Amino acid sequence: MEQLITYFLAITPAFLVAMALLALLPQAFKGLRILVYILFFVLARDAMTPPGFWQLSPGALRFNASPLVLLVVASGSLSMVALTYLMERRSMDKIRWIGPRLWSSVLYGTGGVLAIALATLMLKAMAHLPSPPAPADSMIPVILLFALAGNLYEEFLFRGLLQAHLERHLPAVKAALASGLFFCLCHAFLAVSVTQVGTPILAFTLIEGVVAGLVFLRGGVVGATLAHGGAIFLLASGWI
Repeated sequence: MEQLITYFLAITPAFLVAMALLALLPQAFKGLRILVYILFFVLARDAMTPPGFWQLSPGALRFNASPLVLLVVASGSLSMVALTYLMERRSMDKIRWIGPRLWSSVLYGTGGVLAIALATLMLKAMAHLPSPPAPADSMIPVILLFALAGNLYEEFLFRGLLQAHLERHLPAVKAALASGLFFCLCHAFLAVSVTQVGTPILAFTLIEGVVAGLVFLRGGVVGATLAHGGAIFLLASGWI
């Protein structure tokens, strides 16, 4: 519990500033409001590193927090989806949660996981990066739940809000590429300063962001979350 208390105390001031800023910004300033949500999310995500929730190294992601901590953070992510939706429901476009059918979203999401996994394996082979040891079997279900629930908010922001907003000004594929590039850019501080892992994180998140953006075109937020969360699960489980 000490980890959780330290973490939430660290991000609370920024959360209050973000809420105050959103209260001042008119609903018509949709792009700027989306940026505020994303900036706070980036802070909240990167702030999980100092307390030791996870450990990033070239080609590897390892969760060190207890199952309880991971489940609480995943629940917090789901709560932020609900809070953001309620705050923006009057001004946002209809959220594309799924594609034409739920099964098609699952299919596109699964294809996205495979695409990210294959590209990651190729890059790791080229860079001669070893795969990390697998976590304990008891952690596998927790990591899967955390990867999907934890990354739902990220995909809700970057695809459900940002990419959908960009589609009003750009062709759909360009909007997907733009959201993927911005997704990668939002990992730059994590890569360069917080973890000092550098290029491997940026390469992985570039692949991940672009694939998730393309999956969103046909599979909605659910498909993009499956692609993103599934890739994180495979990486954290030592399978890629």
